[in-house]
Amino acid sequence: MNMRLFSVLTALLVSASALADEAGTVVFAKGEVTAERAPPVALAKGDTVEDDDTIATGEASRAQLLMIDGTKIALRPSSRLRIEEYSYTPPAAATVSASEDESSLRLLKGGFRTITGAIGQDDPDEYEVRTPVGVLGIRGTDYTAVFCNGDCTWVPGLAAGASIADGLYLGVTAGIIAFRTTTTTVELRAGEFAFIPLDTPEPRRLSEPPPVLLDDNDLRLDAAGRAASDRGFDTKLGTRRAPDPSAPGTDDGKKGGTAGDDREAPDQPIIGTDPDGNPVDLTPGQTPDPVRQTASIAYGSGPFGVLPVPFTGVDDNDPAQLILDDNGDVTGFEVDFAGRTGADTAVFDIGTATNVDTGSDAMTVMRWGRWTGGSASITTVSDGANNQVDLASQSIHWLSGAERGIPSMPVTGVANYALIGSTSPTDNLGNVGTLGSATFQADFVNMLVTSTLVIDIAGSTWNASGRGDIGTGLPAHMFEGIYTNVSVDGIGGGGGSFSGLFSEPGQTADPSWPGGAGLTYSLQDAQGSSVVSGAAVFGNPQ
Repeated sequence: MNMRLFSVLTALLVSASALADEAGTVVFAKGEVTAERAPPVALAKGDTVEDDDTIATGEASRAQLLMIDGTKIALRPSSRLRIEEYSYTPPAAATVSASEDESSLRLLKGGFRTITGAIGQDDPDEYEVRTPVGVLGIRGTDYTAVFCNGDCTWVPGLAAGASIADGLYLGVTAGIIAFRTTTTTVELRAGEFAFIPLDTPEPRRLSEPPPVLLDDNDLRLDAAGRAASDRGFDTKLGTRRAPDPSAPGTDDGKKGGTAGDDREAPDQPIIGTDPDGNPVDLTPGQTPDPVRQTASIAYGSGPFGVLPVPFTGVDDNDPAQLILDDNGDVTGFEVDFAGRTGADTAVFDIGTATNVDTGSDAMTVMRWGRWTGGSASITTVSDGANNQVDLASQSIHWLSGAERGIPSMPVTGVANYALIGSTSPTDNLGNVGTLGSATFQADFVNMLVTSTLVIDIAGSTWNASGRGDIGTGLPAHMFEGIYTNVSVDGIGGGGGSFSGLFSEPGQTADPSWPGGAGLTYSLQDAQGSSVVSGAAVFGNPQ
């Protein structure tokens, strides 16, 4: 959280009593996020949400809200949550009169995860979430609720063609919730789950978390420390753990509780996601401390001494391997490659070279650039040799995916992606050109990709087309291919290769399609004397 956003959030808390209709702030919005008012308003990071707003997310869209009492709410795709009434007076501004704090929400569609704030901890009677099958109350907690009404057609672990029973699904990570129907009330503690069918108001306890509650992206709202690791439901692994009797929220369940009541537990940190896909600490009053995750990287260039032929490649890097500068641009990475003596690992470092042509796309959460000028280093792990690479006459091109879970790859459909960004193509003779056009198609039925390029460089026009396999010998979201048709000013006989990866985020015509794709390429003319390389990023699949 930057200091400007922190100041905004602090001001919201202080002035809550003066701005009674202001319920909270949007701290993250991806895709189509709106407040259904008159007229509807598109929401972005930093916007306020108000009483009577219905917050709606489109397909492949997500939103995270920080409410005026410190409650954190993360909405899943295709969800609608109405803020019926939200009022909170900070203790410092409270009078001797009775508290008028209230949190009243209504889940209309989809699902959300939340960690409750001051109202849920100090005044649990004033907190409720209404659903089509009943009313949910809490005692300072962390829980997930998903309502299905013929629209939960795909969830993690669900077989193709299968469906999810209509109703409300509940899971508790920490604390206690009580769900009241017209006939009964069910109380759930940390590590417990329930299902309330749409056609009958009879809650059913579940021994394991239903797949519809599991979301590996889960809004990046995993509570840190004890709440996620020591008790209850681990949202990342989807396992059920026996509640810890000594942990807060596992008292005798009576209102008023004991010292173990969650209302007396300290506020627990919550991890959100910034527009670049990096986890960010959203706990009010704390400076963000991003926790980096594994990311995919593709790279390509002409021949070097240690890599004697033009090359492209794609690999996964953990945070210790993928080195970023203050702008988030790649300055180092580690890859497996076929060297002179066989399979090896190489560590690339930008050295005295410079990152140019850098760019990023918030929707696909991909970044790209090229190293040029000065010299980079390629260290081979097998012998520890540090090879200096002169980048005066050529460049190393790179692109990186989001630092988050890999996309779920579809098995049906054909998607055509549009070019949204690229580096300037370079050759091995010091020339810099332009990428005139590029196409990229993914055939998810046959797990094939097709790429075409038109490049103008050094007074010549290069045309290339080729195809490759998705996931063959690689992780499922990666691909590699060969350009079998490469011509320069109409003279054929050339060739080349490309390597790349799919990215999960983005709005798509088919929500099962990955939102973006990126590749690096390396081309040779018929004589093998001229080599052109670059990177291209695609989005908006249709």
